[in-house]
Amino acid sequence: MTTESRAQGDQIKKKDGGSGKASNKRFVSKKHAAWYHFCQGTLYLGMKLYFRIKYVNSKNVPKSGPTLLVANHQSFLDPPAIGCGYFRMTNFLARKTLFKFKPFGKLIDSVDAIPLETEGLGFAGIKETLRRLKNNEAVLIFPEGSRSFDGELQPFTAGYVSIAKKSNAVIVPVAIAGAFEAYPRTKAIPSPFKKRVVVEYGEPIRPDELKDASDEEANERIVAKISEMYERIRPRAKRSKNS
Repeated sequence: MTTESRAQGDQIKKKDGGSGKASNKRFVSKKHAAWYHFCQGTLYLGMKLYFRIKYVNSKNVPKSGPTLLVANHQSFLDPPAIGCGYFRMTNFLARKTLFKFKPFGKLIDSVDAIPLETEGLGFAGIKETLRRLKNNEAVLIFPEGSRSFDGELQPFTAGYVSIAKKSNAVIVPVAIAGAFEAYPRTKAIPSPFKKRVVVEYGEPIRPDELKDASDEEANERIVAKISEMYERIRPRAKRSKNS
């Protein structure tokens, strides 16, 4: 974790009867929660104004308990676009290089970003993701590893399935469309008003539904669901402003 995390109230509670050993539980203060929801509300308004964002089935995101949201990755817009569709606080994974620019690094750290050593999910990212899920938190992950070059779904790595099983987490498939057109990786700044961004949340997949499936089999099922949702919402992302 970065040093900023300790400054924002991302503290470790001691539950050892005063022995001086910190437990593995992450404590989120009321002040930190208020700051998160302030940023969430501000970003939601910005998404509505500039990208006319539309949310489908937000109620599918559990209000509590370990939850792993699994989404396709189109753009830098994806984490805020997906995370603003429901009220619950959510952790998301971010490349460690994004923390190097101090103002931006402090900002994403303050809204529960988990730093990654590379674009893949390294050991530190796995460990911290598991810790937060076991603390009954929600984590947003992009198994494609990096943003799409053409807006289409790329192959998913199956490692997240093992993380979900180890933490007994619910998996929520998520599809996002329109973010690639609004802010592709080839552009330095986004293009507001160009396309509507649409996010759909699939029905939660409970841990017992995957217990007899291999990681690869579970991944294929989840990718198929995300692909189905993506094909359903992408025409809505292409509609004109008045549609």
